[in-house]
Amino acid sequence: MPFTPRNNDRASTRFEMRLTAAERQQLIEEADLAGMCISELVRKRTFGKTIHAATDLMMIRELRRLGGLQKYAMNKFAQHVEVVDECIATICAIHAAIERVANHDR
Repeated sequence: MPFTPRNNDRASTRFEMRLTAAERQQLIEEADLAGMCISELVRKRTFGKTIHAATDLMMIRELRRLGGLQKYAMNKFAQHVEVVDECIATICAIHAAIERVANHDR
């Protein structure tokens, strides 16, 4: 089936609140950084869901790509022990970096 049906539990109720100009600007900046609209940002914060900045997701994707390339290099040069050891150390460092970014432990 090429298309999946949309979830019927879509947001349909509006909620209004008053903000100062500075608060509104802060929400706009944070939503932009996370790559989502203000409504989605407020919903996720209100209900305790994790918010990952779009840049974090891009960084994790790039680190995973680099890890895959290191794994490829390790398999390509498997007969050279010193290269394999260095590749394993690099893969471990990349894995640790992914964990830090995913857990916001910069």
